[in-house]
Amino acid sequence: MPNIKYLHIIRGLAALLVVFFHAKYVFWVGGTIYKADIGLHTALDYFLFSLDMMSSCGKECVIIFFILSAFVIKYSNGDRHGQWGSFYKKRFLRIYIPFLISLIFSIVVLVVCIKMINPSIYVNGFREYNGRIFTAYNELSFAQVIKTFFFINTGEFSGANYAYWSLGHELIFYILFPLYNLFDKFKKYTAIIIFSLLFLVTGLEVFYYQVFFIVGLLFYDFFTAASARPVIKNKLLYIAVLIFFFITVNISNRAISEKFSDMVTIVYAFFIFDYVLYFVSKGNKLWMKLGDISYTLYLNHLPLLLLFYSFITLIKNRLVFYDRAPYYLGVLFALIMAIPLYYLVEKPSIRVIKTLKN
Repeated sequence: MPNIKYLHIIRGLAALLVVFFHAKYVFWVGGTIYKADIGLHTALDYFLFSLDMMSSCGKECVIIFFILSAFVIKYSNGDRHGQWGSFYKKRFLRIYIPFLISLIFSIVVLVVCIKMINPSIYVNGFREYNGRIFTAYNELSFAQVIKTFFFINTGEFSGANYAYWSLGHELIFYILFPLYNLFDKFKKYTAIIIFSLLFLVTGLEVFYYQVFFIVGLLFYDFFTAASARPVIKNKLLYIAVLIFFFITVNISNRAISEKFSDMVTIVYAFFIFDYVLYFVSKGNKLWMKLGDISYTLYLNHLPLLLLFYSFITLIKNRLVFYDRAPYYLGVLFALIMAIPLYYLVEKPSIRVIKTLKN
């Protein structure tokens, strides 16, 4: 599959959408309150508000990460049959080196923002985001850091970096991948059914999110088949279909339910993969670079947003904003600052992994 490298673009765009999703949560007063207090009066108001609502798919973007991760891991390691030690070593290093630096960075940012930059952000009962900062600071302890190290989701993750929730599910997939790699198509569908039933009975999300990794393995089986062809052969029509599903995912998240939106995301991810693998013949270098820094951006965007939030709330002397400028500037700040963090931390860790591989 010569175009598989362009799937990297999906990772970058999904990470950027997660940043928009969280930036709106950090800076903006919120959709319902905004409509009540400010209101929508002109066609431009409705258009801009609709754009705001099109970044409501943060969790669904993470689901696309899961599907893509399984696809790429299968592509890179699917021919292994035994001797999985080096696989585990490389995958754990790939997660943990950037994660540990991010964890330290998140804790330092949280303490500095509250103690030195703007203590007024440390307030409970005002709104959800500030309450989470309040809780994370109060829960900061050696025990909580150890829980965060193992991605145990009780209370707030250390440093108020709640993006870490997905890493635990990724780690579980890595541990189970040698088993999944033995599954034929029938066993994969059976595993999806079993995990779904276990989730319905227990309510444990560890079963729920493994479903999406197995979906990624099924995607790999489908797209690597010799008879695979694009589902829609007209490129412009395909782009229209992708836009339709993007809107549907965002609307269904708010209008129906998150779980329904997650199911739509599986279909949407299939069309995204299909489009990229068959129609993207030349990857845009800028989008590919965004893919390169996507893990660093995902790991560190919340402390970077918090840092920017503490400064701008100090300057403006208010904790929430009805205008969009802080929210857009927060995204830009996180994106720009993720670049040096990538070169300082993640890229060297990739070199270490390549050395081990060689």
